[in-house]
Amino acid sequence: MADDSKSTKKIAAEPRENSGGSSFGTFIRFALIAVLVGFFAKPYLFKPAETPKAQSFEIAGETMGTVWNATVCADAQTLTEKDLSVDSEAEPAKSCEELLQRFIQKQLDEVDLAASTFKPESDVSRFNASQSTEWFPVSETTAQIVQIALDVAQKTGGAFDPTVAPLVDLYRFGPNKSPLVQFPTDEQIAKLRENVGYDKLEARTEPEPALRKTVPGLTLDLSGVAKGFAVDRVATALEEAGLPDYLVEVGGETRCGGQKTRFNFETDALERTPWRVGIEAPEIARDVQRYIPRLYRVLTFDSAARPDASLATSGDYRNYLQVGDLRFSHIIDPRSGKPTVIVENGAPVSGERLGAVSVVAKNCAEADAFATAFFVLGEKEGVALADKLGLSVLYLFRADDSALKIREVASQAFGTNVESETLASDVPNADAASQEKAQSDVE
Repeated sequence: MADDSKSTKKIAAEPRENSGGSSFGTFIRFALIAVLVGFFAKPYLFKPAETPKAQSFEIAGETMGTVWNATVCADAQTLTEKDLSVDSEAEPAKSCEELLQRFIQKQLDEVDLAASTFKPESDVSRFNASQSTEWFPVSETTAQIVQIALDVAQKTGGAFDPTVAPLVDLYRFGPNKSPLVQFPTDEQIAKLRENVGYDKLEARTEPEPALRKTVPGLTLDLSGVAKGFAVDRVATALEEAGLPDYLVEVGGETRCGGQKTRFNFETDALERTPWRVGIEAPEIARDVQRYIPRLYRVLTFDSAARPDASLATSGDYRNYLQVGDLRFSHIIDPRSGKPTVIVENGAPVSGERLGAVSVVAKNCAEADAFATAFFVLGEKEGVALADKLGLSVLYLFRADDSALKIREVASQAFGTNVESETLASDVPNADAASQEKAQSDVE
């Protein structure tokens, strides 16, 4: 019995000893596995959060009888998380570009619906059709555009005038597209000018937005300010959506925000560079469809350094008409009722002609309107007024239609506040290399 008892105790003791050794071994094995897993998984477990890989999204579309282009810099993930939806019932956007295109187009469509003279349902078209001299209700957008136009008209003594519509239509640059068989007479011009004058127009935004004309026949043409206003509207919408790095252009009127941003995969870092925008040489293009614009000057915009980041240019080298032997510009002088540039074909070239005026300003609506006004005013009056108002203005004069030889005149503010580089332009093809580089750098 005693032996059995010892035997039993021994048997009972062995499992306890073996169990203890097994637990220790298991612990060692699991510890070793954990170390190995940790070693191989370290790059994944302890990898820092990735830097957002900003991209330059290029989008484009049509508005106001012209085209628009935009570059928005953002990383795709952040962009898709933003509330940029414009129609809850529309199909979800298939790409970041489509999302941005819809968002920007919505802003532009709102301005077009306010200011278009080609859409019967627009505020301007309805106001033009009315003969009432009472306050006429319009959208806040329309009232704001007209207020800007009236402010520039007052500052330029009527060189810019939003009531120039009858004259614009007379020369067939407005909705009236019937053939112009002969140049208008002084009598025709004088008759229409009875309904022209910014002092015959009022605008308000409170208590409710409205316009009022003091003569029943007064009509509006906001084409000289609406595109710039549309650019500002898009810029504001992008900034409010948390997208501060952009370049927006509508029909040549441009505004930049922030800097051009992209992710360099070679250096694994974000690169931020200023925006670069070109001013074309004012060359008369005989074949507009095949014409490739030639850059004359490249401007550098860095809103972090300077707040002026809008550029607008008015010129006679794209939009003009031919009647008989006369070629004339679409820019009408409201004070005389005649085009600013009238050229007789076949006549000998006598001296240089104004080709373009560019204005740099904080917002694009003012730059747009002032560019037209300064073209109307010409060099002497224009530069003097620009210096008085502290505006950055650049005049470009050409010796002939080729614009191979250009003389420029700048206001004091342009010379001190605008960072730019003039490209070679006085020798044919001499600037091919700089042109190619500048073209690739622009935007």
